[in-house]
Amino acid sequence: MLLLRILFFALPIMMFVLGVPLAMKLVPPNRFYGFRTPTTFSSLTAWYQINFATGLALIAAGAVSGAFVFLLSRGMVALKPETCYLIGVLFTAIVTLMFLLMVVIYSDRF
Repeated sequence: MLLLRILFFALPIMMFVLGVPLAMKLVPPNRFYGFRTPTTFSSLTAWYQINFATGLALIAAGAVSGAFVFLLSRGMVALKPETCYLIGVLFTAIVTLMFLLMVVIYSDRF
């Protein structure tokens, strides 16, 4: 339960924080961090444009899920704490995947 509670609060923050350097175009092409596909490695322009979009997607996912988690933690819905934590973690994961799906669609333009 402690791990679930930590993830409940930390995942939205982590998504937001991971998105900032990408959105600011501070991350050069590398093998560890960013949206790494053959398309992004094909040129510097593609790398920075697609990772800019990835950064914005992560920031948006972090903000949306962070607001949801905040409301859940304030008793928006009367549920057991474990259920709230699980819903918050799942919501963060689903929202992040939805925003990143838009980046995948965008990356097909390159």
